[in-house]
Amino acid sequence: MKQKVIDFRELLERLLPLDELPVADRLHVQRALQTGIASQLEQAALLALSRLEHAGTLRRLPAAANGGGPVVRFQSPGALDVITVHLPGPRESQGLILVPRSSLPAHAQAGLEQMRPLLRLDEALLAADPRSGQSRHGLIEQLDRAGRELLGAAEVHFFPAGEEAAPEALALEVAQELFAHPGLLAYCPDTLRCPRLEAGARRRRARAVVIAPVTSSGGEALGHLEVVSRDADPFRPDALAMVALLADSCAGTLERATRIEKLVFIDPLTSVYNRSYFDLQLSNEMARAQREQSSMALCIADIDDFKSFNTAYGLEAGNQVLVQVAQTLRHGVRPFDTVARWGGEEFAVLLTAPVAAEDVITASERLRSLVERQQVQLEGLDRRSHRVGVTVSLGVAMFPDHADAAQELWRAANQALLQAKRPPKNRVVFYRPGGDPRPGAK
Repeated sequence: MKQKVIDFRELLERLLPLDELPVADRLHVQRALQTGIASQLEQAALLALSRLEHAGTLRRLPAAANGGGPVVRFQSPGALDVITVHLPGPRESQGLILVPRSSLPAHAQAGLEQMRPLLRLDEALLAADPRSGQSRHGLIEQLDRAGRELLGAAEVHFFPAGEEAAPEALALEVAQELFAHPGLLAYCPDTLRCPRLEAGARRRRARAVVIAPVTSSGGEALGHLEVVSRDADPFRPDALAMVALLADSCAGTLERATRIEKLVFIDPLTSVYNRSYFDLQLSNEMARAQREQSSMALCIADIDDFKSFNTAYGLEAGNQVLVQVAQTLRHGVRPFDTVARWGGEEFAVLLTAPVAAEDVITASERLRSLVERQQVQLEGLDRRSHRVGVTVSLGVAMFPDHADAAQELWRAANQALLQAKRPPKNRVVFYRPGGDPRPGAK
């Protein structure tokens, strides 16, 4: 059989079925090809091989004897050509070893009992009620349990990206660096010889640790795994391959959890939260405000004369108005505030604690003004484009000043909204206990 030596660029451009890769990975390959930098081409090729193997597009063959470093062989099902890749070996820097995932054994040995917790991950996902807000937490606990049983490690932790729990991670900085190189694992066989991890490792009584990035099929950073041992250098290549398998399982399960939560919590038309999520979040935020002895606010926004858009331009045009107003409201609040479609043309906005009454009025007025200033482009039943103005009226109530229960807070905000909807509309009305609601500054 003829052999031809090629570089990673030619491998990417000519041999690999890149159209089988997820969009984010294809973009990663394209960027590497555009730069032409050897190290980036190598990383892109190794990641592509790993993804294609995971998808079943390529099959890994038994490694051939070779004295010049790690070698892996791949073959497309039904094809005769074999792709033999001479892999870079692990690289060590300051006690931390970067291990290419492609260089790890393809079929690490594990017993059925070890694999059962991994196979039950989806069961934990399906058994949880997404509306409870605890499904993700329970899922992470199951991931940790599966990792400990699979690897026999002292601790296995999954740290979601961007979560408040992330500062508790032993190797957060290392994990963030690995997100740019998802084809690598980081292994510290002895934390006493790794200045970057030594202090945190002493607190956690960790002598060795493996760090694995967990990324979605689209390349989004979902979090990272930390596999901890009390002993020095306990993990062999088979164990590192198991860590890579666990990271892939984490990614797949978390992506499915996200899709399920979107089905339960996201309004399909406007892409803001729905009423189920808002009810849950309102209860949670009221409880938090009570614990912290602070204030929060509920704003109800109703599109003025919404039926006129349906009548003049058709139902699809009315949907366009709903989408535009929803996105304007969402971009007009803080990242930790909540916007939901309550029903019909009505939206609910939760301004989380701590927030003062003056700031609530200012924020509500800003939302009203943002909607008023926009021009919505609609396609009417005549297939012509029309630019129309849209306004909203808002009713506002605060916890605990106006109510001490969710139902009462909603009733107070709704009373203020009824006042705001009286002609000329397009205004903010702030609830006033024991009297008529008072208008907000306009």
